[in-house]
Amino acid sequence: MFFQYLQMLWKSLIRKSIRVFLTENKYELLDSKAGNFSMITYNIAGLPQGISAAKTERSTSIEVIGARLNDFDIINIQEDFNYNNQLYQGGNQHHYRSISMGLAIFGDGLDTLSKYPLSNFRRMKWLNRTGSDRLTPKGFTHCSLHLAKGVEIDLYNIHANSQDHIRAAKARRANFNQLATYMRTHSRGKAIILAGDFNAHFDYVEDNLPDFIRETQLTDSWVFLQHDQVIPNIDPRFLCLDSMDIDNESESIDKIMFRSSKEITLIPKNYQVEKKKFVDDQKIPLSDHWPIRVIFDWKLNDSSKV
Repeated sequence: MFFQYLQMLWKSLIRKSIRVFLTENKYELLDSKAGNFSMITYNIAGLPQGISAAKTERSTSIEVIGARLNDFDIINIQEDFNYNNQLYQGGNQHHYRSISMGLAIFGDGLDTLSKYPLSNFRRMKWLNRTGSDRLTPKGFTHCSLHLAKGVEIDLYNIHANSQDHIRAAKARRANFNQLATYMRTHSRGKAIILAGDFNAHFDYVEDNLPDFIRETQLTDSWVFLQHDQVIPNIDPRFLCLDSMDIDNESESIDKIMFRSSKEITLIPKNYQVEKKKFVDDQKIPLSDHWPIRVIFDWKLNDSSKV
C-alpha cells in the first residue's frame, strides 16, 4: 500500500508540473494587431504560518490577495506553497491558472494566473541552490501567453536563490546563467516577459544582472521607466534596502523584464509598486514583499502576419 501511495504521489507531482489549466477548455482569441495588458509579480509569503516572514495571518491574507489580483491581467506568483486553495478559491476570477505543485517540500511556489490563455507550461529546477533554498525545487517556469490570434509571447516566472553571502550569490549567478542558456534554446527570436523574485540587484557586485540582460537582450522595466534607461553602476558600498521600504524610485528585487521580437513590439508604459491595494484593514502589508506592476502596450510589426 505504501509503495502504491508513493506511485500515486509521484504521478500527481508530474501532472502538476506539466498541466497549466485548472479546466482545459477551448478558448477564442480576438483578431487584434495591438493592445495592452497589466503584468504584476508578487511574492505572497505562502510558507506555513509559523515560519512565514509576513506579519499578517497567512490564510486570510492570501485569500484577500487572490481577490484583489482580479484587477490585473497577468500575475506571476512566488511562494505559493501552503495556501493555494485560498489564493484560487477565495474570490479570484482569472480563467487561466497553473496548477500548484503544493507544499514547500514538494512545490516550487511558482504559479501564474491570467485573463489570457496560457499553454505549453513547464517547470525547471535550479541546478544550484544553497541553504534553505535546497528544501524546495525552486527554479523558473516557462509558458506561452496568447494575447490575440497569432500573437504569442514567452512568459517566464522566476524565484532565484536567496541571501547575499558569497556562496548564495554564487548560486544565484549560476541561476541566471542557467536561465539564459535555456532562453537561447527555447525562446530564440521570441518576445519575452520575465517577471518574478530575482533576489538580486544591478549594483551589487556579487550579482550578474548586467551580464544576464546583455546575454538575453532583455530590458528591465524599472530601468526603462524609472531610471532613465541607465543600468545602475556597481556600488562597492552597496547596502540592500529592506523589501518593504522600496518605492517607485528604488530598485526592487522583484522585477519585470521584457524583450520585443521582429513580429511583436512590447512597450512598457507605467511602473508601480502596488502598496495601497495590498494591505489589510489596519494598513499592514499582506506579504513581506510589495507587488510590482507594469502596464504594457503591444503591437504587431508591419512585417508580421497574423
